[in-house]
Amino acid sequence: MKTQFETILVKDHDRWVRLILNRPDVKNALSEKMTTELLSVLEKVKEDKNIRGVSIEGSGDAFCAGADLKDFRKNFVLQTPDFDQVRTMNLEAGKLFKILSQLPKIVVALVHGPAFAGGLGMVACADIVAVTKEARFSLSETAIGLTPAQISPFLIKRLGLRVASKLMLTGMEFNAMEAVEFGLADNLVENKDALEDFFVSFDKATKKCAPMATAATKEILSYSRDSSLEELSEFASGKFAECMLGEEAKEGLAAFAEKRKPYWYGA
Repeated sequence: MKTQFETILVKDHDRWVRLILNRPDVKNALSEKMTTELLSVLEKVKEDKNIRGVSIEGSGDAFCAGADLKDFRKNFVLQTPDFDQVRTMNLEAGKLFKILSQLPKIVVALVHGPAFAGGLGMVACADIVAVTKEARFSLSETAIGLTPAQISPFLIKRLGLRVASKLMLTGMEFNAMEAVEFGLADNLVENKDALEDFFVSFDKATKKCAPMATAATKEILSYSRDSSLEELSEFASGKFAECMLGEEAKEGLAAFAEKRKPYWYGA
């Protein structure tokens, strides 16, 4: 996998891909270039069965301050796009949140400092979120006359309509403790070093889980967001059959019968 990019750092760690947003001078603002580079990596990760998960974090003192307003000015002020063009641009921007939420891998967000607007959107798409005491969050779009259009479906699904309404309609800034209370964050740690300790511990804890079975489970969770109970049941039954007929289930059941730990390929 390509590891040299302009706006992100990509590191391999024990069958994980670690993504580091790397524009610290602008608090890792989400530019068009960064979005393109993230999508490029995530598309490759999606198809790589040797990768167990993805972590995402920011360099410097921020996670991500949201969209790069210089891009907004270039696309919407210096140019005069029509309604359909603006709508298409917005849908394109939403692809990042969609692939993060539907990635058949575990996605862990490690948050230090501000995670605003699109940065908060990426956090809401993660499966597991750990934050430091310095983490801050806000849906700041309405403060500049916009709406968090592409972020809203993922935030509503994660937090529920009541909490999401409060955050989206007020644009309020909230801290790490409140992020835990709202259900956005799962773990609160002291500082960035503790974030790294959390990730290492989480990596170790998930090694007992079969990679392909984990991927199938993640697909079921993703599918559940946009389907009826009947549709989900049908989809999940197919994933169960794939797992039951695969090599991992054979090994898992044999290990259980033989009273030993299972061996997962590559773990």
